[in-house]
Amino acid sequence: MNAPELFVLPVPEEEFVRLEGCLRTMVRQGDPFLDEVASHLINAGGKRLRPALALTAAALRGGPATEEVLQGAVCVELVHLASLYHDDVMDEATRRRNVVSVNGRWGNLVAIVAGDLLLARSAEIAASLGTEVATLIATTLARLCQGQLSEVQAAYRVERTEASYLSTISNKTAALMAAACRIGGITAQLEHAEIDALTHFGECLGVVFQIRDDVLDVVASEEELGKPPGQDLAEGTYTLPVQRALLDRQVGPRLRELLGHPLGFEELQIARELVAGSTGIAQAADVARRYAAEAAEAAMSLGGGPVPRALTELGLGLLDDLERSTRALAS
Repeated sequence: MNAPELFVLPVPEEEFVRLEGCLRTMVRQGDPFLDEVASHLINAGGKRLRPALALTAAALRGGPATEEVLQGAVCVELVHLASLYHDDVMDEATRRRNVVSVNGRWGNLVAIVAGDLLLARSAEIAASLGTEVATLIATTLARLCQGQLSEVQAAYRVERTEASYLSTISNKTAALMAAACRIGGITAQLEHAEIDALTHFGECLGVVFQIRDDVLDVVASEEELGKPPGQDLAEGTYTLPVQRALLDRQVGPRLRELLGHPLGFEELQIARELVAGSTGIAQAADVARRYAAEAAEAAMSLGGGPVPRALTELGLGLLDDLERSTRALAS
């Protein structure tokens, strides 16, 4: 299964067209340079998973997406794009979505300010949607920052705990997916119980999504990722598959000798091979399986219609994709 198939949700094509148009409109400032920088990653494409989650959550009510639902979806995607601008500066990344990153093309200062601009536009939209959405976006931004700071604090620490890792990805990744689902529910005026179930689904889905990404960072190619693999290992971010590999009696001692400092190219390849050949990949998939089951339970609590079914299939699809990677390594 390729990425486009994996992330399909039941959003009508015309709503995606409206979404893309709205995204581009919201980042235009009337200045050619600012417009080019702010639109760089929008033009590069992407899965649009977070706004699709918002639109799908709202579809639980039935009927086409209202203008408020569409604005909520754009609000979430702008936060996500801003986080990518900032992440690439922190990671010194030069590629994103198979194009040169913003910092790689225009420098760190431009990338940081452009990311701030996207956040400001998101806040502007959130304010127009009411106090509840504005508060949620503010809380989500705080969680994103908390997750990023905790990851920086844990850099190169081989003793980083699994609880620390799960807390970090809950804030850094799952928070925004939960917010996307919740904003879709709020702007569609769903019942409180439905909104809470959607929020819990998004939180669990985000954990599965990040564990999958962390496994792929070890085992996938640059072509598959759209960026160089092994960046987390090289930069001292020791994710769940690495943590579990460190506990593997066969490869753990050698891996521990390599980690704890920045890795050169050859060291990075050795470390990736050690993690890929360990029990850490399969064990990470086991943890993801628990969260996927919880996500499915939350989705199914919404009833038996097409929206709960699509959300359940998305979580299980992410898990299946991850488990295919583990089977490929074992074969």
